This record gives sequence, structure tokens and C-alpha cells, in this order.
Amino acid sequence: MASEAIRRVPEWKVKEVDELVEKIGQSPVVGLVGIREIPASNIQSIRSDMRASVEIRVVRNNIASRALKKAGADIGALADHIQDQIAMIFSETNPFRLKKALDDTKRPMPIKAGSRSPKEIVVEAGETSFSPGPMVGKLQTAGIPAAIKGGKVFINQRTVLAKEGEVVSPRMAEILQTMEIYPRDVGLELLAIYEGGLVYLKEELSVDVEAIIGEMAVASAKAFGLAMEIGYATPQTVGPLLQTAQAKAWSLVAEAAIPVPGSMTIVLVKAAANAAAVMAATGKAEEAPATTSAEEVVEEEEEKEEEDMAAGLGSLFG
Repeated sequence: MASEAIRRVPEWKVKEVDELVEKIGQSPVVGLVGIREIPASNIQSIRSDMRASVEIRVVRNNIASRALKKAGADIGALADHIQDQIAMIFSETNPFRLKKALDDTKRPMPIKAGSRSPKEIVVEAGETSFSPGPMVGKLQTAGIPAAIKGGKVFINQRTVLAKEGEVVSPRMAEILQTMEIYPRDVGLELLAIYEGGLVYLKEELSVDVEAIIGEMAVASAKAFGLAMEIGYATPQTVGPLLQTAQAKAWSLVAEAAIPVPGSMTIVLVKAAANAAAVMAATGKAEEAPATTSAEEVVEEEEEKEEEDMAAGLGSLFG
């Protein structure tokens, strides 16, 4: 009986299943996408745009299911996510990148009468591009408070036309298309993707890349601040740590008047400034004999260092 049942399966179906099994075995990433209400021309355009990274094959549900189950137990679980009208995709692209690429194929399209609104549809208050005429009556009939102001059709207040999940009436669908409000984003709708023994659902692949990058930037800044605070040396912090240490060392030298090589200028300038401050505070600045300014002290110190260096060189050459 089993052999008779096999013989009743059309040869073209058996061949297509075998071809799919072979293709599945050659592709590290295999997925299912929904194609309901996507015009054939759009599918061809998407296929052309993604040809370099993704192969898209529209198949019947029962053939896709047979091929997936025949390809192996792990990937066979992908068949549980077959629904409505689907296409199979084959790629070497990471599932997360592939999900984003598929989302980028979506384009705004008018909503059909009888369809459920995918989100809340809102018309904002303000001037429209419509000239006075029948459009005012159409808007009012659809529940949109409209009037004529300044030779243009004006919407008086923000209006919610449909809530998420509500069925769109024919009149509403017509108004939305006339106003060029396209609430649906139509494109390849990812259902599930298989890679490396695991099946990922679309919810698990939805990642806000910009938000994650922002969080990483904040974490990096906090880690850098902590490393600087505790003096933890890394390739990124060693330079700033040395600069901070040098600044603190010079501050200590100036504060404690430590006579170390290269610091005498700082010490003498601070000493001269302190002396001037003391004289001014005691009221003896006028009585005191003329003193050398901080700049002169520094110049004298530098001249002395140059003389000592010249004397040292002279002694070397007799």
C-alpha cells in the first residue's frame, strides 16, 4: 500500500522536494517568509535587490513541509511555522542581519477595505493640500472634522480613524488612499529562521541596534571612569593615567617647594608670589626694599643653570 501511495505522488512534486532538500543541505541559514498580499512585481524586485545575499524561492506549503522534514530532525522543526502563503529563503547571512535586511524590503502600501488596521491610524490637525470642494464632505462623512480656511481644506482637530486591530471600512479605505495615508508596511514578513541546529522566531531577532550601541557607549564611559579612579592600567587608560600622575606630581612639587631638577622655576615663582602676598598682608610692602620680581628670579635661575652648564662643558675641554 505504501509503494502504491508513493506512485500516486506526481513526479514533479517529488523532484521539487528533492531539489529543496539538496538546497537546504547547502545553505547554513534557511528561513520562511510570508508573502501574503505582496504583488508579484514587488517580489521580483525584492528578489533582484537581495540576489547577492539571499535566494528567495516561492513554494507550496506542503512541498516546503515535506522538504524540511526530509532534510533532518533539527531543521524539520522549521516546518511547524509554515502558515498562509510562504516563500523559502536560503542565505549565508547572520539571522539578525538577515532579519534587518528583510525589514528593509518593506514599503508603505494602502490598506484594503475589510483588512484589520496594523496600528492606530491618526489624522493630525492642520492644513491639507486639498482645494475646497467635495473633499470637505468626504472627510466629514468619514468622521474627520474639516472646514475651509484660507482657500484650503483644514482639519480642525486630531482624529483617530481606526485603532489597532479594527476592521477598515470601504469608505475609510478610500479616504486613507485619497489622503495618501498608508498604514501598512508590505514586504517579506519573516516567520522563522534556522541556523546551526536552532530555530529563531522573528521576535527573537528584533534587535534595536542603535539602542544597544548607545548602552555600550555609556558602559564604556563608566568603565573608563572607574579605571581612571582606581588607577587601573589598560592600553586605553595608561596615557591619561600618566598625564594625571604628572599633573599631580607638579602640583605636589609646587605646594611642598621640593627642589627637584626642572622644578626650580615653579618653586621660585610660588615663593615670590607668597612673599609678595605676605608683604601686602602685613602692610610692609612700601617699607620693604625693592625686591626682585618673580620673572626676574626665574630669569636669574635660568641664567645660572646655563652658566653652570657652560662651565661644565669648559672643564671637559680644558
